Parts: sequence; structure tokens; C-alpha cells
Amino acid sequence: MLLSPGLHRSIARAFAVVVEIAIFGALLLLLVAGAPRPAFAQMGQGPGSGPPMQPAKPAARGAADAGAAPATKPSGDAGAHPAAEPAGDIDGGAPEANGAAASAPATQAAGPTINIPQSEAEKAEGTPITRIDISGNRRVARDDIVSYLREKPGNYFKVDNLASDVRALWDSGFFDDVEVDMTRSDHGVILRFLVRERPNIKAVEFEGNSEIENDKLQEAIEVKANTILSVPSVRRSVQKIKDAYAEKGYFLADVESAVEPQRDNEVIIKFKITEHAPVTVRRITFVGNYNVPDDELRSIMQTGQSSIFSFGSGGPYRQDIFERDVLMLNALYYDKGYMNVQVGTPRVMLTPDREGIEITLLIHEGPRFKIRQLKIYERDADGKEIEPLGGRRALRQLVRAKSGDYFNRAELVKDLQAVRTVYRDAGYANMEADPETELDPVKREVDIIVPIRRGPLVHVERIEIKGNTKTRDKVLRREMEIEEGQLFSETKLEDSKKRITALGYFERVDVSTEQGSTPETININFEVTERPTGTFQVGAGFSSIENFIATAQIQQANLFGNGQSLALQAQISGLRQLISIRFFEPYFLDSDWSTSIELYDNLLVFPDFSRRSIGGAATFGYALVQPWLRIGVTATVQHDAVDTANVNTFFGSSSGFVSVFQRLPLANLFNSGRTISLRPQITYDTRNNRLFPSSGVYLQASTEFASSALGSEIEFLRHEFTGRFYYPLFGQTDQPGSGFVLKMNNKVGLITSPLSNGVPIFARYFLGGILDVRGYRLRTLGPRLPLNSALDVNSAPIANGANIGGNLQYYSNLEFEFPIIDKVGIRGVAFVDTGNTWNLEDQFCKTTPAPQFSNLVSPCFSAKSLTYLRWSSGFGIRWFSPLGPLRFEWGFPLNKLSFEEASVFEFTIGNFF
Repeated sequence: MLLSPGLHRSIARAFAVVVEIAIFGALLLLLVAGAPRPAFAQMGQGPGSGPPMQPAKPAARGAADAGAAPATKPSGDAGAHPAAEPAGDIDGGAPEANGAAASAPATQAAGPTINIPQSEAEKAEGTPITRIDISGNRRVARDDIVSYLREKPGNYFKVDNLASDVRALWDSGFFDDVEVDMTRSDHGVILRFLVRERPNIKAVEFEGNSEIENDKLQEAIEVKANTILSVPSVRRSVQKIKDAYAEKGYFLADVESAVEPQRDNEVIIKFKITEHAPVTVRRITFVGNYNVPDDELRSIMQTGQSSIFSFGSGGPYRQDIFERDVLMLNALYYDKGYMNVQVGTPRVMLTPDREGIEITLLIHEGPRFKIRQLKIYERDADGKEIEPLGGRRALRQLVRAKSGDYFNRAELVKDLQAVRTVYRDAGYANMEADPETELDPVKREVDIIVPIRRGPLVHVERIEIKGNTKTRDKVLRREMEIEEGQLFSETKLEDSKKRITALGYFERVDVSTEQGSTPETININFEVTERPTGTFQVGAGFSSIENFIATAQIQQANLFGNGQSLALQAQISGLRQLISIRFFEPYFLDSDWSTSIELYDNLLVFPDFSRRSIGGAATFGYALVQPWLRIGVTATVQHDAVDTANVNTFFGSSSGFVSVFQRLPLANLFNSGRTISLRPQITYDTRNNRLFPSSGVYLQASTEFASSALGSEIEFLRHEFTGRFYYPLFGQTDQPGSGFVLKMNNKVGLITSPLSNGVPIFARYFLGGILDVRGYRLRTLGPRLPLNSALDVNSAPIANGANIGGNLQYYSNLEFEFPIIDKVGIRGVAFVDTGNTWNLEDQFCKTTPAPQFSNLVSPCFSAKSLTYLRWSSGFGIRWFSPLGPLRFEWGFPLNKLSFEEASVFEFTIGNFF
């Protein structure tokens, strides 16, 4: 290829420039390589540096280099010749110049040095400490401050220790500032710590809290009165208060803290709380539950369950309740055989309106296991299999599970408890029956082996009673079925606890056991918490007849701690006065006999008659099976005065009532006279508490007869039966006065007389009111007669007929009692009542059959009449107050008559049943 002359000249010039650059670079490299290296005779001092290096030693004689520089020339001089650099090592040792002598003294002098003067603390390093002074402290004691210091009088002073002491005092949180002064002398050093204390907390106050009491909040926080202020503790306390509210479902609660200065370096800490509304559970979602439906899982959870006060919102969220629910879910799966179930960490999310939460639970069910084999046997101390207590067959029958069944932990635990009870009732208190399981995940089967070791026979060495500050030991010991010196029995121990609880004297009864002085003995501890057994009950009500009614009762159920009962009752109004006193001794002369004595003076004034009863009764009973089954007999002597004329009250004023029976041929109903009667009875009582039962049964049957053979002027025969049943619901324990309880009360009564006059009116049955059938006014239920107000047939009829009471009565009360605020004893009740009374005496039916009246109040009786019942339903609130149990109840009649009210509200003090 041919190039143009111009292009050829340009290339030649470029090549020449490149050659020139290359030559210049080579010369520059040669110049740099030949320059002498400076010799540093002294290293700069710094932390960790050694002492300054001295100039090189003079070289040996006869080997001087004519070109060597003088020894005084500073090191690093630009004019130094390369030959003048010593050939030795850096510390001035012998040079390594092929055996030649060293040159003359080094030509490089020491470089510039920076000297930092030592501090007073560094100068005092290692000096003994003669004294330590503390100043500025007002509340923190000197000894407390000194306890944080590593520096002590007599020790040698160290700077590092001083820095550590200052840090320790600061970290203690007591001080806002810490300064140290040091005085150095010939004898040592004196240290003076000057501190500035943080303020003292004078008080801690809460504002805006209604759901959580001050005491509970004070327990939750770190900040306490009469302590030193710590700002981090205040911040942490704010979060702890929020956590406490979150556990109750108040996730939106706001908490602000304020520090208000006071005199004498004190402050008041105020926590301002805005609770907002509790967050309710809107929805619970389960993921992974392929074999157990959502409804079954939700049914065992308390979280998300609506109450009568939640109005369908799903109920509030509480952390402790939710944790219990997760355990219940695990238990449910275990009981179904899912032995590898896992319930994951729940995901809790606020709803967009921030008024509810949604909970998602992830469940890994795992396989369901069947029982491949179940072996239960007993072995001795050497491990050899022996004959079990009661025989192998009887032992195996106690365990209901068998091969091929799905594993059920709850049933297995219950069966093994039955096995343990058999052994422990025989005195083997230390027996062991712990199941061992082995899973086969491939075949989804489990082997269960239960080895039993009975251990030695155990006797009761000592029974200790604690906590009975009022009740005497003998009151508790006579209820125990287990005694010192006897063989241990688990059933007797549990029955002893139930009997002590049933007394009603204690809020709690706890039983524990511990080994005695030897492995063959055991000590039993009963720890009780006394409850007030004296009550002052007051009730009040209104009626169209008596206007205002007041009742009062003073009762001591544990008189002087002897287990005796004394009650004084009074009921007073313008038309009524009842006074009675009753004494009860459950163990007469420390025997199984019981006795009671009652005296009374009663006046009752009704629109159609008045009755005054003065008398007394004595009862003797005996425990056939202590304490569940008792028999007794009651002897009563009283005088009844019945008047149909215009009557006066105890206050001396006229009642204003004139009896309609005064001028009618029914006056034989109002016989007056003496009544002497005997009433044998039998009682079966398994209630867990006599005052506030929540489980058990109470049955009582009695027959009372008053006869002229006994000297009685009034003759009758009365049969009565009472049945009460208590059942705890929703897996609640049978702790008295707590949880959800289903209760039922039934009473049947029949009274007849051999006399032609029939049963006097004061002995007949009248129903209605808060004590039997609620929703109806007091004593308004029963048969009625269509009578005129006088013997004249043209006289006006009695409005709605005359209520004459009945010979036969039946009523029943079904109640569902539930907690509202359990901590303060407020409970709710929903009820259904039914009942009626019937007349059995022909004289009333024949003379006035009353066909115009409803069958519900007919004076004529037939077998069909038993179906004519009065019904009501309602609700109420009960408060177990310090004054006694208060009852506020609203009743609504379900088959009311035209003259009856649509609802009745009543309140009183005292238990119903």
C-alpha cells in the first residue's frame, strides 16, 4: 500500500516523539535509583514505642571511608553519600561487611521528638491511697457508694481502676454527674468523689384507669415511691402498663408519663392512661385442621366466645385466656390420638377499624396413632413381675383402653388415676404408675407400658392444721375421715377435704402431703383460709298491700369457733312482724347427734285474716352416714290465733282491712288453737358447700302429724319432699361460689286433715313471690272462690275471687348462674319457674265450682289439674356483698291472667337455694 508524502512525514514525527519520551523516562529511573536512602536514627514516640534509638557506634579503626560524613551531621541530610550509611542492623549492632571493620561513627543524628507531659493521675500511678472522701450525697449512703469502688484506702492507685469506678457509679443509676478530685502528697493520694444525686420519687400516681386498679398497676411497673428516679425505668414502666392492658384486651390503651419536680430534690411520677374500648375478637381462623372441624375447636376455646354483655362482638381478648385455649387445643388433639400435633405461634392482627382483632392459628396435626399394645403390670424392687393388688384381671379392668383403639390421653390418665387410688387407699401412698410410650410413625401405632411400683405401706404420722385463726382444731378434725396412726387412704383424704369445705366456714381448703420422719410415714397439712361466718342480712320490697317491707337477719354460723350456729331473724312492716331465734349444735356432746332449738313470735296480717303464732321447736338428729345421710325428728309446740275481724298491727295502728270471710260461711277455715306436732325426716346432703353450693345433691323427705293424741287442738298430716341439684358446667371446678352452675330446686307438699272442717287456712299452701315462683306477687297463686262480699246474693262479687290456698303444692326452679365480675362476687342468673297449688277438699268444689274461672285457679281437682301450672321466666343479678348475698330479680309470667302484672321486680338479701 502506498502512503502519501504528507502522511509519511506525520508518522515519522510521531515516532521521534515516542523515542524521546522513552529516553527521558530511562534517565529519570536511573537518577531515582542512584539517590541515597535516609537513615532514621530515632523513632517517634507513641503509645507502645520503645526509648529513642542512639546514634550508631563509631566504626573500628583502619577501616575509615574517606568519603564518610562527620558524625554530627543530622540524619537524612540531602548531601549524605550512600557510602556513609552504616552497614549494621538498626539497633547499632556489629555491621555485616564481609568481615571488614565498621566505618567511622554514624553520620545520621536523631530526628525531632514530641514530648507529652504526664497528667497528675499518671504521676500518681502506684502511689498508695490514704483516704477516700465522698461529697454531694444526700440520700445514698456513703457506704453504698464506697461499695461500688475498686479503689480502697491502702491500695495502690491505678488510673484504670479509677476510670472503672466512675463508670460503676454512673451505671448505678443514682447520679446525674460524677466528678473526682485528687490530692497528691508525700504520703500518698487522697481521692474525693463529688456526686450529684438524681431526684427521689416522692409518689407514683395513676390517672384515667378504671379497668385495672392502682395496686395492680403498681405491681406491674418498675418505678416505686421512695426510690431514686431512673428515666429508663419510667419508659419501661409505660410499656409494662400497656402490656397489662393488652392482657385484658385493651390493645389501644395509651399511656403517657410525666415527671413533676417537687421540693427537696423530689419528683412525682404521673402515668396518664387513656384506656379506650377493649378490642374484641372478630374472627378466629384455623389453618391445617383437616381432621377436626373448626366448630369443635372453637367450642373448647374461651377466646372469641360471646357473653350476654358482648352483644355478638365475640368477647374481649385476654392473653392468659388465649394461652389456656392453646393448651386446650393441644389436649383435644392428644385425646383424639394426634400425638405429634403442633399448634404454631398465633398471628394476631388488628382490624382496619382498630376495634377488633383477627387471630389465625396454624395447626400441624400429624398422624393419628392407634394403640398396638397396652401392658400394665407390677414389679418389685428387683424388677421382677409380681401379682398386682387385687389380681391381674381386676387391674386390667380398671384400664378401659385396648389394642386397636385410638390413643386418648385424657381417658388413659383417668384410668391410671383409678389404679393409683386403689393402691393409695390400701396404704401405698408412694406408689408409682407412670406410662411409657413408644411411637411407630410408619405404622402409626403406639405401645403403652405401665410398670407399677407399690413401695412400702405408709402410715399417717401427723396431721397439721394451719390458717384457722378463729375455728378450733376440733371442728375441723371431727370432719376428717383420716386420722393419725392410720394407714394412708387417698379417698379418705379427699372426703375429709370435701367435708371441711362443706362447712362453709372457709374460702379455701388446701391439702398437701410430705414425707414423715421415715419413708413409711407421711405428714398431712390442711391449710385453710377463714371467711366471715357472721352475716347481717337486710331485705326490702314494696307491695300494693303492705307498701314497704323490711327484713333483717343476724346469723353467726360458727359461734365462737365451735361450729355452732345462732340466728336471730326479724321481718317488720306495717302489717307484719316476725321474730325468731334459733340455736344449732351439729355435734351434741361431741357425738354424732345434732340438736337445735327455735323460739318465735310471729304476726301476719293479710287482707282477709291475721295470724299470730307463738311457740318453739326442738330437733334431734343422728348421722347414719357422716355427714351425708341423717335422720331426725322435730317436736313443735305453738299457739295460733286467727282473726277475721278488723285487726291491729304490732305498732297498735289499724290495718284498714276488713276480712270478706268475716260474714261468710267459710269462717271454719280460721280455727284458732294449740298445735303440737312431731315431724320425722331423713336428709341426704352431698353439697360441696352449705352456704354457696355449686355441686352436689340435697334431698329431704318429712312427715309431720298433729293429733289430739299428742294434745293438739289443730289436727293435720303433712308430707313434704325437697330435691335440690347443683351441677358445674363448661369444665369448671366445683369451687363453691364460682364458675358456671346449673341449679334446680323442686318441692312437693301435701297436707290433709281428718276433721270435717278441713285444714285451717294458716297451714294451707300459697305460692308466688321471690321465694318460690317469681314473676307473680307474694301469695297470689292458687285456687280461688267466686264469692260475694256479703251473704246477700245481690251483693257485689269479690274482685277476681278469694284466694283460699291449697292442700297440694308443687313448684320447681331451674337456674343458670354465671360469673359477671367474679373478683367482687357479682354473678348473673337466668331462670325458669313453674308451680301451682290445688284444693283437695270437696266442700269448696261442691259449693262454688267456679266454672267461669280459669282452670289455673279452679277450686276443683282432678288428675288433669296437675297439668295446670303457672310458668314464668326472668333474670337477675346477685352480689355476694359484705352484708350478705343480695338478690335483684325480674320475673315475667308466661301464662298470666288478666288481673296480673306483666312483670314483677323484687329484691331481697339471702340465698334462694
